Amino acid sequence: MNSKSLIAGLAILGCVSVASFTAQAATAPEPTIQPSRDNMRELEVGSRSPQEFQRPAAALKDWKAKGLEEPAKMSQWVRINDKYVEVQTTNGQITKIVPIEK
Repeated sequence: MNSKSLIAGLAILGCVSVASFTAQAATAPEPTIQPSRDNMRELEVGSRSPQEFQRPAAALKDWKAKGLEEPAKMSQWVRINDKYVEVQTTNGQITKIVPIEK
């Protein structure tokens, strides 16, 4: 193989590699935006809560001290704005809503 063919082959390979990286960068997924607690729709029993409230980290650990009944199996109490909401952890369905007494 002569040097001109080798140089031409490497040049083509380099161009294809750069074009491949550019195409991958252009199709990168956008970051997921979590819902804001301040801009949420009105909550209703039977509707779905935002996913962030289905996570164990969102659960109220002291629900009994707040005067709430024990959450049902596979459910947890969370605080959303000025309400305590019982949310099913499996599908996010809201089963109870209790206003926070001030």
